[in-house]
Order: sequence, then C-alpha cells, then structure tokens
Amino acid sequence: MIAFSRNYMQCRGLIRSFVITCVADTRWFWIFLFLFPFFIYAQEKKEVHYFVPKPPEKPLRFCSAYAKWLAWAESQPDYTELFPDSLKTFDIRYATFQNVTGHDLYCGGTRLFIHRDLAKKLEKATQILKEKYPGFRFRIFDGARPLYTQEALRSLVRGTPYASFVASPGTGSVHNFGYAIDLTLEDFSGNELDMGTEFDSFEPKAGRNGEAKALKEGSLTEKQIENRNMLRSVMKAAGFIELPSEWWHFNGALSRWVRENILKTPF
Repeated sequence: MIAFSRNYMQCRGLIRSFVITCVADTRWFWIFLFLFPFFIYAQEKKEVHYFVPKPPEKPLRFCSAYAKWLAWAESQPDYTELFPDSLKTFDIRYATFQNVTGHDLYCGGTRLFIHRDLAKKLEKATQILKEKYPGFRFRIFDGARPLYTQEALRSLVRGTPYASFVASPGTGSVHNFGYAIDLTLEDFSGNELDMGTEFDSFEPKAGRNGEAKALKEGSLTEKQIENRNMLRSVMKAAGFIELPSEWWHFNGALSRWVRENILKTPF
C-alpha cells in the first residue's frame, strides 16, 4: 500500500492530464482505468533493490579467535604491521559492531597487518598521493583478514543470489593471503571523500561495473565518480589492481597468482 501510494503521487500529473479528457469522453476513462495498473507495475520495476544483510539478534565479539589469529600474524616473516601516520589513518570497521556483519570481529583490536610485498606497494602509493594530491591521505578499513572473519562475511550471502559477492573461506579472499587492502581518501581534517556508497555496500553502484548506470539514473554524481577515480589512479600507479565491484578494494597482484604463490592464513 505504501509503494502504491508513492507511485500514485508520482503519477498524479498524468492523472490530472486525463481528467478533462475523461469527463468529455468516458471511453478514455475506461481505457485509462485498464492501463493504470500496468503503469504502476512499470514504476515499481524501476525501483532499485539491493541486498541489505539483516542485523544479528545477538551481536558477538570474536576475542578468542582474534587472539589466535593475531599470534599467527605476529609470527609470520612475510607479514608487516602497519601503523597510523601523517598519511595513513585507521578506521578498522571489523573491530567495531558498526560493520556489515553487525559483530565485533576483531574484539576492538585495531592492529593491521599486510604482506610485506603489499606494504611496499602501499608505501609507493602513499608517496604518489603526497605528490599528486597533497591535501589528502589514506583511511584504511582492512588489510590481512582471518578466515573466521571471511566466514562471517560469507554467511551473510550464503544461499542468496549474492553469494558470488563474497569469497568462501575455502577458496579464500585475497585478504586472507594478506595481499589486499580496503581503503578510501580523506582530507587532513578527517573528512572522508564522498564515494557514493558506504564501505562494504552490496549496491550495484558500489563498483566501477555499476557506475555508468547509476550516473544515468542520478544515484551517483560525477563528483563521486571523480573521487573514486582519484583513489584508483593513485593505487594503480603503485601497482595495485582494483576490484570492479568494490571501489574500496585493491589487490597487490592477480588473485589467481596470489592463491598459487602466497600462504593463506590458517585461522
């Protein structure tokens, strides 16, 4: 009923244009009455629908699992710990309840690890950002990711048409190899650039693949796409590979190469 009322209001201009005609000739009234449901259906089809995970009834904190993974990450010679600095800030969403799963997956911990090869690329990206866009810095959401976190994400979409959006723990996301990073840009006052969607959004417009359509429909602006391209240009110049469905996600190498040559986290 709500949807019907909304679309009825959208169509009221058309209805008004028919009133005089319908009064003058009742045949038009019956034609309009017959066609009106089809018009409403067409309007409903235009509405954008995308997956929004249901919040958990009982949010959890994964402290024991995080402690095990942290101990493993600290022991890995190929892993490097990152620290916030003048050109990098942290916004570790999985260390809070304010993420797509609704769980605190990192027990409030804000330590961040990535593969040492990825760290070199990130350092290069930081220098490029400093030179090309001196008024901005990186805000990092996630780096190397434990398997239990991947399972928490995968469970959101398992058995749905969106299952392909999240890699299974068995195959592993490139994050599970320490070879991917999620990040955005902010100014030095901490104001995040508007990228058009939230981090971890399942909206089709969340990645390059859906941008043209979203721009045409008006759900993305040219400025938002410009901001995304600014981030992409810096990361690509440093050797990163963008994920076409997520503006925030960048891999350090092709996913197939990563899975064949880099150790996956066991936790």
